[in-house]
Amino acid sequence: MALINQIYSLVNDSVEDALGKNASLTNLDTTDLVSLGKAISNYDAYEDFYRSLVNRIAKTVYFVRTYKANDRHILRDEHEYGAFIQKVYYMLPEAVENPEYDVVSWSGNTATYSQASPFDVNTVVEVKALIYGGQGTWSIEIMRPVSQIKTAFLDESSMMSFIDGIYIAIDNSFKLEEERLVANACNTAMAHAINSGLSRNLLSEYNTLNPTATLTIAQALQSAEFLRFACKEIADTIDHMSGMSTLFNSQGYETFTDKENLVVEILSQFENAFNMYLKADTFHEELVALPMHEKVQYWQGSGSNFDFASASSINVKNDALITATNVTGTVNQSGIICFLHDIENVAAYFGERNSWEMYNPRSRVINHGEQARKGFAVDTYANSCVFFIA
Repeated sequence: MALINQIYSLVNDSVEDALGKNASLTNLDTTDLVSLGKAISNYDAYEDFYRSLVNRIAKTVYFVRTYKANDRHILRDEHEYGAFIQKVYYMLPEAVENPEYDVVSWSGNTATYSQASPFDVNTVVEVKALIYGGQGTWSIEIMRPVSQIKTAFLDESSMMSFIDGIYIAIDNSFKLEEERLVANACNTAMAHAINSGLSRNLLSEYNTLNPTATLTIAQALQSAEFLRFACKEIADTIDHMSGMSTLFNSQGYETFTDKENLVVEILSQFENAFNMYLKADTFHEELVALPMHEKVQYWQGSGSNFDFASASSINVKNDALITATNVTGTVNQSGIICFLHDIENVAAYFGERNSWEMYNPRSRVINHGEQARKGFAVDTYANSCVFFIA
């Protein structure tokens, strides 16, 4: 195919469309003007005049960027050594009678003095400990040439720019894989919360309070009234978590989660909805101002087009989720819009990454590998709450 073609008719038609001279838009064929990319073999390698000179590549552009993964405040205290993390919990002691005001007792005019023995105190603070362990490992391995591609470049620096792109792609792959493992840990924490009754179906609650509404999921995401209701319930829960309570963890542990230790994860479609339909509402500004606010595009998968049903869903199986009513240990939930949790609720306790590279002198290639292991924990003594619409 020719590299340069006559496009005067395309130019004229474009101008006439722009000036409104055509009753309807012209079907413009931009094939000769706009390239969407083809393999080099699809092009004629020689210029047209002599058919002897090789056409040259004017510039090589490497389209690869460094990916910034979202750690969601999970990758923070990873250990390379050891197999377990021990975590200690303290139960609150109960109040007892104050003996200070029980020293003197009167019978008529006669006083009896009786001191309490300091050695009669035998109540201890109840302490519990759990062990967290379990890790997974994986590897990335590639082979790259040393000299076989020199014919494609005019100097070493050009070739090294190309090779740098290979290593960026490797690192991006690792970051994405690590990000999805973080998501798996968070999704498991959400699954536990749902499995333990630490979740609320805000759409069901709203329709119960407003029997004439009976909103669908699609309608709820466009209803200012529902979004205002949902925002209030989430904001109330944030406030309630900041006080000492046993209501937000499955172990009945007396604890609290102040705003400095609260992770607020909102599904981006939901946050965008209340930001759009509640423009005058201050909740969004307050939410973003929280120290650990996270806007999450999807929990587990984006689907084929980031549809709400896919982005808002999790499908998690874990042996620790097996109960009398959940014999498979599987939690499959859609419509999740918000996950509130204490920073201690889910974390990476173990992590290691090792890079290796070896030159093969016979084949003149370099083998490169990235090896990693991760271990996450969900603390069921720490506060959490999942909000969904279904």
